[in-house]
Amino acid sequence: MRLIKRILIKSTEALFQAYYSVVPKKDIDYQKEFKKIALICTKPYGLGDLIMDTPFISSVRQGFPNSEIHLITDKDIFEKLKEVDKIKLVKGSYLSMNKQFKELSEENYDLGIVMNRAINQTLYLNSLKPRFKLGYLGGYSVLSNFTLKKKGSKFDKKEHFSNMALNIADALGIERKTDSIKPIYSAKTKTKVKKYFESLKLDKKKKNLCINPFVLWESRRWSENKYIELIKQIHKEWNIILYGGKDGLDICKYIEQECSKNKIRLVNTCYKLNTKEAVEFLRYVDLLLTSDAGPMHFAFMMKCPTLAIFGPVDPKLRLPLKTKRIFDYIWYADYSKISQYNYESKHIDKKMNGLLAIPVEDVKKKIDTFSKKGAF
Repeated sequence: MRLIKRILIKSTEALFQAYYSVVPKKDIDYQKEFKKIALICTKPYGLGDLIMDTPFISSVRQGFPNSEIHLITDKDIFEKLKEVDKIKLVKGSYLSMNKQFKELSEENYDLGIVMNRAINQTLYLNSLKPRFKLGYLGGYSVLSNFTLKKKGSKFDKKEHFSNMALNIADALGIERKTDSIKPIYSAKTKTKVKKYFESLKLDKKKKNLCINPFVLWESRRWSENKYIELIKQIHKEWNIILYGGKDGLDICKYIEQECSKNKIRLVNTCYKLNTKEAVEFLRYVDLLLTSDAGPMHFAFMMKCPTLAIFGPVDPKLRLPLKTKRIFDYIWYADYSKISQYNYESKHIDKKMNGLLAIPVEDVKKKIDTFSKKGAF
């Protein structure tokens, strides 16, 4: 079934590549023609992928200051962004979302941009029916139905993921921005999160260490038993807060129970906040410890100090483009030989059995360094 799906995707992409190679392309004045722009990012891309698209969203805002820009996504992490005029949320199955894109065609977009390579995004774009189409419409090449300022832009799988969208900025001839967007949350959301944080009654003499132990990909996951061993060694110096979404409930509960047996107090906030509230919560965190997962990107966006446990993806492909000393990582490849990930690899590599080669002692050393210096 997986092979059949792969063949269908590759065949469909080849058809789109062929189409956009022969379709007549008009020379147009971008500023005059692109009055209303739609930016598309939906599954299979995740929360972190959208956040890594945000430097491009900033680039579009700067490049087209007089245009109306809409973000169409299934990721409910933003209430408001100064870089876009509207956020259009779509939800559900492929058929359901395709129907929603057809309904959004009434917006009469001038330009629709597929920010990341995924054939379903191109199909949604066709349902959206903008006058001009741009982005990863078939494979890893930037394609369009109008003349580009820079031709031949193509994403290399060894590039930073943010470059996938930023290569489109190059094709449009607009300046690249490198910083992630900072979300704007309402007073209601901020007040709710502040009250929730205060209800935790943490020791004000200690700093707050937030731990996100879950990530969907098994090959990106550090052992929960290693998290427990780490907590045993550092809980006297830190308030320990478990953090994550619905998928992480079981792991967080296990860690909580095992620590309780050792009379270690920690706070389990897993799935107690919605996604937007979870992002805002990081305002109260002194350090986040996490795998390469959505919460890592929340922290990067909020400028929350972060220690990320990486594998098998090279951290240089996922860290912020402007790396600061409040962000650091430990990479599995520095301890054990691994097969390199690419953007078409299997999501789960059973042979890796998590990032077991990374020792607790080395993670603790990084945390201790940050505790003493306020930087890595």
